[in-house]
Amino acid sequence: MLNCISVEPLDSIVARLCFCVFVRDDEFKKTFFQKNYQQYSFLFVFLQLINFSMQRFIFLLSFMLFGLSLQAQNRPIEVYLKQGQDSTLVDNRTIKIKKEPFELVFVFHNPKEFSGIFVNTSYTKDYYKLDDSEIIPDLSFLPQKVYSEHKFNPNKELKVNPEFFQYFGYNPKSYWNKFDKIIKDGDKIIAYRKVHRFNLVEEGIITEISKMKFPVFMIFEIIRKRNSFSNDEISRVRLKIKF
Repeated sequence: MLNCISVEPLDSIVARLCFCVFVRDDEFKKTFFQKNYQQYSFLFVFLQLINFSMQRFIFLLSFMLFGLSLQAQNRPIEVYLKQGQDSTLVDNRTIKIKKEPFELVFVFHNPKEFSGIFVNTSYTKDYYKLDDSEIIPDLSFLPQKVYSEHKFNPNKELKVNPEFFQYFGYNPKSYWNKFDKIIKDGDKIIAYRKVHRFNLVEEGIITEISKMKFPVFMIFEIIRKRNSFSNDEISRVRLKIKF
């Protein structure tokens, strides 16, 4: 008469081992593997390696996110792209959005010291492609390379040019600004600017977002005036918008 050998299904073995590898109760793990080491040793080693790799991955991911968070907090002005309920921090990244209106949200953490930001929007990568170590051409003359525009953003547009900028600033002593809405939150100022279209000023072409076919490249530049002839760059972030 043949002796029958009872074999536990593999998925049951893996499930039990996964529980033991990831469980916090060390005494339970010790008891389990003393009873089942011969049968499950190869799977145990494999799962332990997976566990170790996952722990390293989670640690590295947490460290990176913490670093990015600190970097963002150190900026005197944060910029977000908001469309519908989705809001994304502008932080040297590509953001793909629907061909629908969106908002740029500016958080001024210290408006008494840094109350404005220079913004360039272009179909080319002239500014966008610059490394952080490369200085923007004509940085000292940036305030002179700014388009004039109406108060309170009536046209809901971004001006597109490979060289010139727009300046979005907040002045508590002024009765007007270039935003649709401003909210005071303690010492912070949160400003909203809606975007419905792109205006190629030099060409005289206005393109609605619904008709956009190409990406746009943007940089957001914060500077501090050093003297009458030069400026210091405080922060610069890049954004590529795909439609």
